[in-house]
Amino acid sequence: MVATSSQFGMALEEETISGIKVVKYPVSEVIQRMPKPLIPEGIPAHLQYIVGLDQDTAVVHGFSGGFPFADPEYAIALSSGTFNGRKQKLNRCHGGAWTFYDVETTKLHKKKSWYPPRELTATGRDFLAKISDTDSDCTLTFGWNEDFSEAKIDGYWDSNIDNSHFRGIANSFDLVIEMEPYWRWKFNGVDMEPGTWNRLNPSKLEKMDAMCCPPKENNQCLGENKLGVEGLCETISTACGEVSEENLSACVMFTRRNLFPGGFLEIPIMSNYPVYPLADRYGNPTPYNKFYEDAVSARGVETIFHGTERAGVDEL
Repeated sequence: MVATSSQFGMALEEETISGIKVVKYPVSEVIQRMPKPLIPEGIPAHLQYIVGLDQDTAVVHGFSGGFPFADPEYAIALSSGTFNGRKQKLNRCHGGAWTFYDVETTKLHKKKSWYPPRELTATGRDFLAKISDTDSDCTLTFGWNEDFSEAKIDGYWDSNIDNSHFRGIANSFDLVIEMEPYWRWKFNGVDMEPGTWNRLNPSKLEKMDAMCCPPKENNQCLGENKLGVEGLCETISTACGEVSEENLSACVMFTRRNLFPGGFLEIPIMSNYPVYPLADRYGNPTPYNKFYEDAVSARGVETIFHGTERAGVDEL
């Protein structure tokens, strides 16, 4: 069943996929269509963003990672879901916090002639069908550290591997998301990880500041601990001016890593991918959003969808 409704004054296409009601919209309208990030009490400012999951590194040429087989996921509202202390449960199937590619094939266009071959693990519809049998299959659990700059992610393999033996082996690996050192330095209230200063000294951080969050009109938002405070420097969208494409690889906000048990070594081939901030909690685009939209569109993805709720039994 396909229907249309109205949101933000625009026609919105609706459909039911594998028992989940979804809404569909163009790539260019994702940050307007997705529900804005939630602002739970006690959750820091750097999580209150819609972020893009660049699994096949479509945005950045030269990023030392990316997956040869990427899940058909576009963006997520990082602070959505429910929190119990530092434990976050995020439902991918409904609620609007997780978005998927609405594509007919798993083979996407190459971005440019130099771009390595990439393929999706499934179409967005097939992926949703695979994870949507129960809400427990839909849900990922993020176990955050004290300042919410790193999290271990549990539950991914539960709906992706049917064989319990192989699922147990897969669950022994560590899936993590980590905030990059520059953004730890930039946001107020985030600790620098041990050893960071050996890799990023103050002069290098200041140089990155001019690349990753160039001032819009004056230098008020330049420097350490400037983001996440009231006023002009509250969000990346309000504080940061235009970013150069050549600096994108240096300005990744989070990195999603797959690690061997113990968390000391990345898994070859599917080691990591970059995560970029697309919009703040008010729905305002960041300077990174346009690059992500353009890159995904160039890969042949025209439409995105997210689930809103489970359909009734009579609608399945």
